[in-house]
Amino acid sequence: MKRSLTIAKVAGVPIRLHWSFSLLVVFVALSSPGLTRSQVASYALWLVVLFASVTLHELSHSLVAMRLGLKVRDIVLLPIGGVSEIEGMGASASVEGRVAIAGPLMSILLGGLFLGLAGLTGASLWPPTLSVLGGSWLLRIGWLNLALAAFNLLPALPMDGGRVFRSLLARRGNNLRATRVAAVLAGVLAAGMIGIALLTNDFVLILIGAFVMLGARSEWQGAKLREAVSGVRVGTVMHPETTTVPGHVPAEQVAWWLAYYPGRAIPVVDEEGRYVGIVDHHDVAAVPPGTPVASAADREAPVLAPEADLFPSALEAFQLSGRQQLAVAASGRVLGIVYRTAVTSALSRAGGMVRSGP
Repeated sequence: MKRSLTIAKVAGVPIRLHWSFSLLVVFVALSSPGLTRSQVASYALWLVVLFASVTLHELSHSLVAMRLGLKVRDIVLLPIGGVSEIEGMGASASVEGRVAIAGPLMSILLGGLFLGLAGLTGASLWPPTLSVLGGSWLLRIGWLNLALAAFNLLPALPMDGGRVFRSLLARRGNNLRATRVAAVLAGVLAAGMIGIALLTNDFVLILIGAFVMLGARSEWQGAKLREAVSGVRVGTVMHPETTTVPGHVPAEQVAWWLAYYPGRAIPVVDEEGRYVGIVDHHDVAAVPPGTPVASAADREAPVLAPEADLFPSALEAFQLSGRQQLAVAASGRVLGIVYRTAVTSALSRAGGMVRSGP
């Protein structure tokens, strides 16, 4: 997610703080005038505890996703919670359900742990409290995590409960129909949140309701687009590319060739013809003369398989890499190049059919 600051990395997953997080600090400062320094410190510590709990919740999603073979880009902390950016989440209803339920289960585990510790210290566990000021910290952290679990288990896309609900529906039928039912339910719940928020002047609940409503709409549009391009593979839109360059060739020679073909890229191979990386004009122009082109090759760029789907796999690969061209290969052998414009054009045509459809 753009405009975010990396604050940590756990199990290889970057944890980022979104720029809008600063708005939360401003909101808290403006909504709590006249507090003493110790009270301000308590508020600040409470925010740290809250987002530490959210981070552990999101890490659970990420770790389960990685265990199931999915790739996790990062975790982004927002003022209204956290988002785990996981590639290919919608590919399988079973996988989506298992990844989605992991977060609430972690929150329940943390809640039970802290409430148990609070009970051992003699604190009264009932009634529940989420008070920022006063009372047992163990008690407050325990109930905070249980509240986080309960909220996330609401059956509203794109929240965890909504994803679990959709995965259960999808196991019994069509994924598109399951998404539609889950999105409609999410819209009803979001409208209810906003209505209650307007009656109680709860600005945060308005934001959450709007987030759920927009997220549900996005999930529904994405499901329709996935259905529209179902069966369309990368091999369908790739440009069969037999031209490759050995890694020992000087980069300036490749730059000279690419200068005649704006927007083109060329795969780099080793002595045995196996794919090494990809270069475009910007890659080779940025290295000193005499540098082997293998040193300029982007080795981290995703490599697409010809059978990979356009949405979300190919689109996510382009978004992740920021490149305009990616190699298509199988068993280390280059089969072609797919251009971002070809993918977006195909998706735009499908999107037009989705928007004009029922």
